[in-house]
Amino acid sequence: MFVIDNQLKTAKNYFSEQLKNLFTSTEINSMWKEIICFRFNWNASDFILNTTFRLSESDLLFIRYYVHRLQNNEPFQYIHGTTTFFGLELKCDKRALIPRPETEELVAWVVEFGPYKTITDLCTGSGCIALGLKSKFSESNVTGLDISSDALSLAKENSELTNLDVKFNLADVLNINGDLLVNKWDCIISNPPYIPSNERESIAENVLNFEPEVALFVENENPIIFYEAIVKYAKLNLSENGFLFFEIHPDFSAEISDLLKLKGFINIELRKDLQGKNRMIKAQNE
Repeated sequence: MFVIDNQLKTAKNYFSEQLKNLFTSTEINSMWKEIICFRFNWNASDFILNTTFRLSESDLLFIRYYVHRLQNNEPFQYIHGTTTFFGLELKCDKRALIPRPETEELVAWVVEFGPYKTITDLCTGSGCIALGLKSKFSESNVTGLDISSDALSLAKENSELTNLDVKFNLADVLNINGDLLVNKWDCIISNPPYIPSNERESIAENVLNFEPEVALFVENENPIIFYEAIVKYAKLNLSENGFLFFEIHPDFSAEISDLLKLKGFINIELRKDLQGKNRMIKAQNE
């Protein structure tokens, strides 16, 4: 056996020792709690109280399975199969990007200006944005669009899992077909691909090796290509005074602000994320 006994605290020591060079102690403790609560269907109180709990051999192998995959730089959320976003527990796997805290900040900002009759989430991925907004605005007609059929299958599974009625449709956001519209949108939101290909070497290995590149990277020649296409679409398909929200690359905040001004949008506002970087932008249609 790879541990000296089957006590929970011994397994925790093994888990921490094996991963200490890859993660902070805070990250290790958070992952450990999630794994153990998931394995034994414990709540937070159970986790605190069951300090003398003993593990079976199967339990220990389950823990080692996580350790080996984490040592291979696989994202914890993909191993675990779920993640929490905006209070929702969502399925999470290689079909779509892992939802980020910055994107939760964007959704919270959108909520401030609601409710909206109609919302569309362009480049929806796992569906986290669309579902997060639907959870706050139950009466809204919410639609998510993506070019990836794999991502859409995950989004639809998350819609069923959360019991939130969101429509997910296949569409190329760079060339959206107008017949997807019934009425004009009150809110268009998007977290599109925005990392230039020349930044590939700076991307963490666990992102680069496991998350879908189509949702991450754009060509160096025009890194704001998605924003140009969506702004053009929004100008024609947003309702009067309708809102447009983006998650953005901090380096291109000025270019995207200028684009919105050039196309006649008003009340343009940048917002920083918790790391102090320009990460979100809001504008309104006239």
